[in-house]
Amino acid sequence: MFKKTIYQLLNVFFLLIFTDCSPSSEKINVTAKKQAINLQQDKENRKINDTSALEHLLIQQNLININSLDSNIRVVLHYSTANNFLNKPLYDGLTNCYLPCEVALKLCNAQYYLKSQFSNYNLVIFDGVRPLKIQKQMWKELNIPLKQKVKYLANPNELSLHNYGAAVDVGIIGNNDLLLDMGTPFDFFGEISEPKKEIKHIENGLLSKEALSNRILLRTVMTKAGFRMITSEWWHFNSDTKASAAAKYKLIE
Repeated sequence: MFKKTIYQLLNVFFLLIFTDCSPSSEKINVTAKKQAINLQQDKENRKINDTSALEHLLIQQNLININSLDSNIRVVLHYSTANNFLNKPLYDGLTNCYLPCEVALKLCNAQYYLKSQFSNYNLVIFDGVRPLKIQKQMWKELNIPLKQKVKYLANPNELSLHNYGAAVDVGIIGNNDLLLDMGTPFDFFGEISEPKKEIKHIENGLLSKEALSNRILLRTVMTKAGFRMITSEWWHFNSDTKASAAAKYKLIE
């Protein structure tokens, strides 16, 4: 109990000192449940500091390792493994998530709101900053119809907020590395992933009420912290517009 109280006080102090947002005592009126989905992750990798060239680049750009602010936020970068839509590693062995300071603080706020409601839950980051050269590689190698591709992947000629570190892909896990059921895996290219189609898929039975409840929980804590959802992916949240990101942050090339 004492440890939990200290954690909450430290979070309140952190939020009040370093952001314009302060934690709210308002409870999130949604019910979340866990589904027994094993979270694929090399636990030892999280204990080892990255030594990749990409990590050095991100540090040079003054980005913040999210776990230096909150070690309870889990990081499982799918593009550092073969567990992604291209079936191969893209991030040069990167195991830590780096973000601009303002974005990192927002994510810590979201984690605070989540744990205030469900103390055994934590955010898990699937992707954060994404270098433009990787965006170009993804665009070139993803072999799906263009109409479908533009729904799930930004054209590198138009840039992505990920290229500034101003977008994050996240989910929620509970005890024993159980990922909450969101109806689809991360990076599932299909209508069931799309928030704008949720009512349709609840009615036709393809999306469960449990999964919808979990999505609502995720959206609630993320938007409360200042992120904005998009209509095509339940996992993707923007911290800024492209114009504001370009004005505030460096493009990671």
